[in-house]
Amino acid sequence: MFLFHRDRKYQKDGKKQRGFVKGMALMLAFSCVLVTACKKVEDHFPTLPTTSATEETSASESQGPDFSDLDLEITIASPLSNETCQYLAKLYVAKSQGLLGEGVTGDTVDLALLDSIDLPFVLKVYSTAETGCNLQTLQQWQKSGSMPDIFLTDSFDQVVSSGMAQSVSRYCSDDPLFSADRIYPQMLSEFFVKGDQYGIPFQTSAVVLFCDMEVLGFADISAVNFRQSRNSLDAILSSLKELNEDKMEVLPFYMASDMLMYLPCAMYSNEYLHASSEDDRANDAFTDSVSYITSLIQKEYAYESLNEEQEKELFDGLSPLLSRKVGVWVGSTDELLRYDNYMPYTLSMMQLPGYNEDEYTPPLLISYPLCISESCENPDEVSAFASFIALDEDALLLTSRLQPREGFLPSVSQPAVWKSVTDRQKYGIYLSLYRDMMYQAIYIPAVSESENFASDMKYVTSHMEALFNLEEDD
Repeated sequence: MFLFHRDRKYQKDGKKQRGFVKGMALMLAFSCVLVTACKKVEDHFPTLPTTSATEETSASESQGPDFSDLDLEITIASPLSNETCQYLAKLYVAKSQGLLGEGVTGDTVDLALLDSIDLPFVLKVYSTAETGCNLQTLQQWQKSGSMPDIFLTDSFDQVVSSGMAQSVSRYCSDDPLFSADRIYPQMLSEFFVKGDQYGIPFQTSAVVLFCDMEVLGFADISAVNFRQSRNSLDAILSSLKELNEDKMEVLPFYMASDMLMYLPCAMYSNEYLHASSEDDRANDAFTDSVSYITSLIQKEYAYESLNEEQEKELFDGLSPLLSRKVGVWVGSTDELLRYDNYMPYTLSMMQLPGYNEDEYTPPLLISYPLCISESCENPDEVSAFASFIALDEDALLLTSRLQPREGFLPSVSQPAVWKSVTDRQKYGIYLSLYRDMMYQAIYIPAVSESENFASDMKYVTSHMEALFNLEEDD
């Protein structure tokens, strides 16, 4: 559901249509996911358990399921290594049996203690991409008879609609790990379908503007503010364009149209999300975003404005984003390692631009869930273990300690977890900025082959065509 990987959304590195009119046509192709990408928020969040003022939500006092009567084998498919998963399982048993000791956390527990614990079940681990597995991979596992019990997925809607995942509502509804004072309700609501919960929030990435400070340095820009407005971003792009007076040296912005699926949310937040009819959706949020992106192309800041000769002069067949000639581009933080491999000392990040100077726009987040497969024979016990891995504070601390992963935010609000997760990441200083804004976040699902998606695509297409015709008449 939630993967916006550049290579899967669309192929960017092939030949593009040239000129402004063709560039705007290209924008239309990308805009097909806009309305669905800015998912309309339901009026009511799912009911979450709450904790009293004196009740601790830490799982150190919780009791896990009794495995003694089960000949249980659990398979899990995720980016976590076999070693990390085995230690998490041992931590799960240790906490359920009260073996950790007072004051011991996932950050401080002696691994030797965990090594001494015998698991009451067999745990098998499948390796996936950083954002999980898609429907095709799951179908292959299912066909081969090796379907995992727990899996991380980037294709939530497809997984649920195809019947690959089962509802976990009856197993998670009373679990204190889902209490409203420790988990983000809107994030959890993304994984409810027709009133039933099918996903457990595991990790989250953010949509950002990446920039290569080496390229910006050519224009004497030594640093950038994470908080960007239209004016400040325009100033950066204008300075980069000045480098091209004699010949093409750099590309200020790669694919300005990439912002079209995000800007209405970033600029107008919930006002746009609550639009429920075509008339409501044809509002300032959408039309203004189109006009802004149009202006960037008209100013020749963006890839859409390049002609074939300019493209060849700049890139000569190289991938633009890996050419070290692009100043700014849109991406999500789960792609950090990809870009860091090519620009390990000069990669930086900025928010999508807002209207006002020196203010944060709402975080635009992509959340990835753990799901329980429909074929799982012990969903109660397996759901409890999956919830522990995803949401227990000590489990998250231990995971961060054993296997820090670049570009992802935690799905719980505990300060200790946020500090551990962000402190151990190379780009964690940027990610830590999101902690105080999580309750204002907008979640962006990638919906595929659904009726809502088809309806939204039809609307956006007709609206864009009408807008283009109006501009041509003017």
